[in-house]
Amino acid sequence: MSELAASSRHCCFRPVTHCIFELDGLLLDSERLYTRAVQKILDPFGHIYSFDLKLRCMGKSTSESADLIIDSYQLPISRTQFQRLHKQHSREHLGSVGLMPGVERLLRHLQTSGVPMAIETSGNRELYELKVRPHAQLFEVFQHAVVGSSDSEVKQGKPAPDIFLLAASRFKDPPKPENCLAFESSLLGMQAALNAGMQVVLVPDPLLSIQLSAPAALRLRSLEAFRPQYFGLPPL
Repeated sequence: MSELAASSRHCCFRPVTHCIFELDGLLLDSERLYTRAVQKILDPFGHIYSFDLKLRCMGKSTSESADLIIDSYQLPISRTQFQRLHKQHSREHLGSVGLMPGVERLLRHLQTSGVPMAIETSGNRELYELKVRPHAQLFEVFQHAVVGSSDSEVKQGKPAPDIFLLAASRFKDPPKPENCLAFESSLLGMQAALNAGMQVVLVPDPLLSIQLSAPAALRLRSLEAFRPQYFGLPPL
């Protein structure tokens, strides 16, 4: 559902008490950097990083993404070599990656309203710390972060529900999963949250078809358009 239709249908949404946010592409403008890094790896082999493959990689762990790209283009390099090159090409800019539109305003509002929040990401702890460091003060609004590739309790990656169920369970007063609202930018993340029994607000790449995002409770162009009251949260 788009934000255009939501105003007349928000009575269909279930009230929630907690919010869980994806990191890359949703809170931080880091997906562009990852895309650029992959293309730099592919350039010497004459390949173009397709949008379709990017969609399949978004939400996966770094090792899963590396394997998928290597297999798709039959690259003559190992997973370790790919990850080393990707880190080399992206690390320089990840320490200064900016926030996506509407993020700070929404997070501050939810914090002021007493809404418990958490982060989930399929990445690893080292890169997580690098990316959030410039926004450390803002990110204090989160009770915790589940960093999938570095967390032994995340047994299966997205689209399995593990990371969302774990994020819900680690709140100070753990809610039922259905009382959590998940914010995602990837199809894999959307499906993982749905598998966990959560409603999903999807803020995808604008090129993503409406049909593919249909399972989400709400599809937005950016978090600037989010209306908390649709889900029983205090209005902005």
